[in-house]
Amino acid sequence: MSTGRARALVPADARERVAAARTLLVRALVGDRLGLVVFLGTLLAVGTTWRIGVFINDSYTLANALVALADGSLVVDEAVYGSLEAPGMQVHDGRLYGRNYGQVALALPLLWGLRAATAVADPGLVFATAWSLLALAFAVQVARLAGRESLLGTAGAALALAAFAGNAALAEPIPAQLLPLAALQLGTVLAAALVATTVYRLLARVHDRRVGVAAALGAGLATPVAFWAAIPKRHVTVTALVVGVVYAFYRSRSDARTTGAADALLSPTGFRALAYALVGLCTWVHAGEAFVVFLALVAVDLPTAPSNDRRTLAVVGAAFAASLVPFFVTNAAISGDPLRPPRMLSEFGAPTADATFGGGSGGSDAGGGTGDGGAASGGAAPLLPAPVRALAATAGDRLGLLFGPFVAGAKALVSDPESLYRTFVRAGYDGYIGRHDNDQAINLSVLESAPLLAGVAALVATGGRRAAVAVRRDAAEPLGARVRRTVRTVRTAPTTATDAFVAVLAVLFTLVYLPSLPLFAQVTVRYLLPVYVLAVYALARQRWARRVLAERGRTVLWSYLGGVCLGAQLLFVVVTVGSFGRGGAFQLHAVVGLVVGAAFALSAVGSALDERFDAATAAVGGLAAALGTDLALCSALVYFRYGPHALPVVDWLADLLASA
Repeated sequence: MSTGRARALVPADARERVAAARTLLVRALVGDRLGLVVFLGTLLAVGTTWRIGVFINDSYTLANALVALADGSLVVDEAVYGSLEAPGMQVHDGRLYGRNYGQVALALPLLWGLRAATAVADPGLVFATAWSLLALAFAVQVARLAGRESLLGTAGAALALAAFAGNAALAEPIPAQLLPLAALQLGTVLAAALVATTVYRLLARVHDRRVGVAAALGAGLATPVAFWAAIPKRHVTVTALVVGVVYAFYRSRSDARTTGAADALLSPTGFRALAYALVGLCTWVHAGEAFVVFLALVAVDLPTAPSNDRRTLAVVGAAFAASLVPFFVTNAAISGDPLRPPRMLSEFGAPTADATFGGGSGGSDAGGGTGDGGAASGGAAPLLPAPVRALAATAGDRLGLLFGPFVAGAKALVSDPESLYRTFVRAGYDGYIGRHDNDQAINLSVLESAPLLAGVAALVATGGRRAAVAVRRDAAEPLGARVRRTVRTVRTAPTTATDAFVAVLAVLFTLVYLPSLPLFAQVTVRYLLPVYVLAVYALARQRWARRVLAERGRTVLWSYLGGVCLGAQLLFVVVTVGSFGRGGAFQLHAVVGLVVGAAFALSAVGSALDERFDAATAAVGGLAAALGTDLALCSALVYFRYGPHALPVVDWLADLLASA
């Protein structure tokens, strides 16, 4: 039957409704056609590095929890993967439970979809077919943007067909037992694509599409988001929710100034409610990190909101309460206490390598000061009635649990600056960490794993210059008037309010984890993954960076492509010829990253002060971004081998490189 006859059998109104629904879905998830290109491109890039397997042992817990949930139970009765003593397994009343149930629940429909698809084809062919279809869709969308649908569409179809043929020829059976793991990984892959797309949508609205695309590429491919995208940890999922909160916060301000944008799917109040609803969903994934986001949001949102009338606050509160329902129901079903998430239960088996909110392994540090706080509450007022003392002790415990990590982080910032240096600048080798990592230094600092973020150093130069100008301009203005003008600016300027929210959020996230960093089994500083993306936002918000992209964008692009296509090969040759172990290879990345990052920081400061540095900044900035991508590529193809790749061609290439 011809396509024309097939369409004729479908009523015109039905086709219109389908087209309208498709357009609405695209607008809601990715914004516009260019956002769709960013989303598809990120999926394609991450798909080439995707290994189906267990990279870190607490993934066993999530996978076993997903298998149990697919069978209709929260209780984990069987260790389909690894052991029931895997890190992160919680116990209550003698029954075992997983954690991060928001992430597990997201993977459940993906698991159903994978099982349906693999019922008619081997998983290897399913992944190869999906990647090829994504490649075709990507080519078609790029062709429409470029206005060359015939040429680019045909070329894309040919490449997609060739990729499928190559993968089909090399495909080997993938055990169906790996499907739950693949579903969890697919959830984080989609979250990584949403991180890049939401960053694009945010910066495209704040500035322009060029800045949005560059920031999306930086956030998705030049930071450890690319490394962790296919590893089923919570960090990428939390990062996607955090970026979504920032985007919704900005839209609640920007659309309010224009009394509702023409293309807005929600009103300003609706976007404000969405920000709180995303915080509630984040609570289902990790309650402690969600509280950090909530605290930052409340601290900036309430003072700067266009309106705090009863109706607005009722809508926001209702949305937030509704988003917390899955969290409360899950907790009540497991422990009987809706406010007690699985992470607060006793841990079963070996201590975990995963940091919890506010401290080290196993969660014991999360409330490290609460017992003393409760005792102090009772001792401070011994003459109070017993019920009042008990209530005060409980309140002290809860406040210590919630705010103790921030106090501990502030103390660590002053008393232990070395951990701040080792977290952000040079990690090096740590004896305690080395004993847990086979005596290897494979834990990189923030700048070692993402040299692009060194450009944020230019904020010091630009901030200092602006402060000097402001001091000269406002020398005769009374202090009170300056304060009122600053508050008015924050309230009326959406970008200023968003900048303040991002700054507060980054600081609070850092304070929470600083006392327990660095930790082993983190490779990059994965607990601060949202801070990486927030730093990319801060980089894109600087005037010199936007000027460099506008005037020397091609230099940035070619420098990045050269750093990826040639730089990754050069790193591989050095590692192979030098017979470096994994630790030596990562330290090579660390040293090169610090050198390029330092050069980028200097050139960025120069560009912030003088345009004559822009050429050097463009070249070095592209290389700095490329090094972040190189780390993800080399890790996936060379450094770590823990399962088959989703794409058989990539598996063949990894085997070829391993034999070199």
